[in-house]
Amino acid sequence: MPIHYVGLKNYQMGIVKIRIVGMIPVYNELDIIEQIILHLIKEGIHLVILDSSTDGSFKKCSKYLGKGVLSIEKFPNKEFELQLILQKLYKLALKQNPDWILLNDADEFVESPYDGLTLKESIELEDHKGYNLIQFNNFEFWPTEKDQDSAEKDIRKRFKYYTWNDDYRFRAWKVYPGTVIHTTAGHYPKFPVDIDYKVSPNKFILRHYKFRSYEHGLKKVFDERLQRYSQKEFKKGWHIHYAKFGKDKKYFVIDSSKLSEYKENGDWNLARTFDGYFGACDTSSTVSIFLNENKHHEHGIILLQQENMRMKNSICERVKSRIYNIFTKTRSILINVRFKPNL
Repeated sequence: MPIHYVGLKNYQMGIVKIRIVGMIPVYNELDIIEQIILHLIKEGIHLVILDSSTDGSFKKCSKYLGKGVLSIEKFPNKEFELQLILQKLYKLALKQNPDWILLNDADEFVESPYDGLTLKESIELEDHKGYNLIQFNNFEFWPTEKDQDSAEKDIRKRFKYYTWNDDYRFRAWKVYPGTVIHTTAGHYPKFPVDIDYKVSPNKFILRHYKFRSYEHGLKKVFDERLQRYSQKEFKKGWHIHYAKFGKDKKYFVIDSSKLSEYKENGDWNLARTFDGYFGACDTSSTVSIFLNENKHHEHGIILLQQENMRMKNSICERVKSRIYNIFTKTRSILINVRFKPNL
């Protein structure tokens, strides 16, 4: 159910307005990208886009340059190397001097869990509460026998059947100098060693529409993804979610009885009723599958705390941190001496 914010009427009082920049990596999402862009702009999010498409998506995105899209850059590549894409995209976003950043794929709608607040207002509220990282429940929507032939253009009206898939998506975070995202495949940011993770207990909503028809799914998986994935990243265990897909229709059009129907009322089923990876991912060893929502959240925090502790215990990181602290203190002393007034 949606969260009813008691202070909604007084929202404007005491909430600091912040600059939120959304990052979208795009590759051949012509049929849906405009809907994603318009949704985020309506929700108060400014956008930067890195486009590697060959299908006209770049031209569609360019329509909104200066109208909510702050920057768009063409990035042609034959190989899908996620680390490089995330590095370039993050640099584009940082040029806009954001307070918070949101990572949004080109086939995802991200939404506020708060009834009556936009996505921007909800992130501002979490910032006001002292949190610096927001986790998302990922709901995968699938074509079914009930809607596969629908002519409805609005994807959210067309596809109504979904499964909760995972919550290993910490997609919105407060900006700190030194943060990186490419080493975690964008699942969560690695903050500097002196910044603690403060994860909001309120999970936001991510609606994922990766396949829009049987034909679209075939092309996306076998022509536009599997053949282009970086072998270097594949050997690291990345990009395995399509590894067990076949070309039969059953892999792309799912029996609605295996899914939950969404009625646009904020009432989500948090059970994973269908495995959209078809066994390709060992979800038992990730934050992807847990018994209930509380355990998801607790494990997510533990994972991040363990990663942060590993970095803090690293000799290299400790030395760099020590040098930085000495430099900062020395610089402060020199500035004070230089500008000390004559009495």
